[in-house]
Order: sequence, then structure tokens, then C-alpha cells
Amino acid sequence: MITAKKISFSGFTGLFFVVPAFLYHFIVVMMPSINTIYLSFFDWNGLNKPLFTGLANYIEMATKDPVMPLALKNTAIWTLIFISIPVVLSIFIAVLVSSVKSNPVQMLYRTIYFLPYVLSASVAGKIWANFYNPFFGIGLVFKNMGLEKLANVLWLGDPSIALFSVAFVSNWHWWGFVMVLFISALQQVDPQLYEAAKIDGAGRGNCFVHVTLPGISPTIVFVVTMSLMWSILSFDFIWVMTMGGPGQATEMLATWLYKNAFAMYRAGYANAICVLQSTIVMTVFFFNQQIRKKVEEYL
Repeated sequence: MITAKKISFSGFTGLFFVVPAFLYHFIVVMMPSINTIYLSFFDWNGLNKPLFTGLANYIEMATKDPVMPLALKNTAIWTLIFISIPVVLSIFIAVLVSSVKSNPVQMLYRTIYFLPYVLSASVAGKIWANFYNPFFGIGLVFKNMGLEKLANVLWLGDPSIALFSVAFVSNWHWWGFVMVLFISALQQVDPQLYEAAKIDGAGRGNCFVHVTLPGISPTIVFVVTMSLMWSILSFDFIWVMTMGGPGQATEMLATWLYKNAFAMYRAGYANAICVLQSTIVMTVFFFNQQIRKKVEEYL
């Protein structure tokens, strides 16, 4: 009987600690999510009483909204850039930094490369927006160097390159953090594997392909997964530097959602965009979970 009471009390104690966290998650995450889905079926300006319109918002989003295809295209391009260049660059630099034998020098490199990530996105975006200014930014530097073609480039004003200019800043801000993750992963690779590979006559390239990459593959999958989800939700750099311009050349799902909600007072339609965005993120997450399981089984 005493044992039964102890077990019951122990279960109650565990429930006591779990329930507050569950209530917090339900109130802060679940209720707003359910409300978002619910309001996506309404015509609502955010102030007045919502008017039920059924699937009208989704039909408009799929067939009538001329900005939505452009926002999806820009988001896809941004995502491809975000999961390729920073990941490849971070792995390459992480391997080089890890090969430095002197700990103080290695820490100096880590600090320098990681430093951009310390800046907030809004601050970094404003700094680079000034750098891109053709009158007193890098345009003036190129002009003084005699590089007139580069001096006349409108980095944020040319619709053909504006998205890539902002993506460069985002990657500059992000890749140092990813590099630190890969350095941590490289430290977990067994050094004996490198010694065995060298005894078998493997060079640096073969060691990298057959030892390093398999050893850090779980981290690669994790970084790619998080980069995919965060890039689809990207808002800060685009909004700070271009606000979706010029001519909506850098419009993203997140910025178009924001404009509909707070500029055009179409909160119901903005909720429908939010549901689409969340669906894409969840699909990417579950797809990458399957890849992660296969990688773990292979290892």
C-alpha cells in the first residue's frame, strides 16, 4: 500500500510539472494557430466583425493574387541560396579553422567569423543598406578606384540583383554561426579514423569525403533543416533593406503577409497566407525528418 501511494504521488508530481508547460504551450502556440486557421476563412480587416467567406481567400491566393507567384518564386530562390552557399562555405572554413594547431589563433579566427552573427538583423541590414548606397557607400569607393561600371550599380535599386544583394547580407550574417556548429561537429569525429585512413594511403580529399562528411552528416542534416524552415520565414533583412522593393522584386511570403495584415488591413487574407507558409514549413520539416532517419540508419 505504501509503495502504491508513493507511485501515485510520484505520478502526480510529474503531472504537476508538465501541466504548466502544456498550458503555456496551448495558450501561446496552439490557440493562436487554431485562431489563424479559423480566421483564414473570413474577410476581416483586423478591427470589425469578421465576415465568413469560406475558401474565397484561398481561391484568391491561388488564382487572382498577382503578387503571390512572385513571392513564392523569390522565397524559393532565397531558400536555395540559404541552404547552399552558407552551408558549403561554413564546412570549408570550419575544416580550415579546426586544422589550426594554435588554440589562441584558432579562437581568434572563430571570433572574427562569428562576430557578424552578434549583430541584430535590423542593425546589420541598416549598415549594409548604407554600404550599398551609390552616393556614399561602396559605389563611391569603386568610383575613386576608377571602376565606373561597379560604381553605377544600384545594388538595392536594380530589380534583377536586389534579391541577391540582400541574400548576400543575410548569408554574411548567418554563416559564422553555422561554422561554429560544424566546428563542434568536427571535434566529435574520432581522430583514429583519420589515422586509419592515412595508413591506408588516403589523402586530404579522400579523408574529407570518406571520414569528415560522414562524421558530420547529422549536423549537416540539422543545419539544412533549420535553414530551410528559417529561410521560408525570412522577413527581417528584406523588410529593413528593401521592404519588398523595388517593384516587389524582393517580395517574400513573409513581407506580403505583413503588408496585407498591417498596410492593406486584410487580416483574413493574411491569415490564409500564414496557413500556406506554415504548411510549406511543416512539409519541409517532415520531409527532412525522413532524410535524417535514413542518415542515422546509414551511419
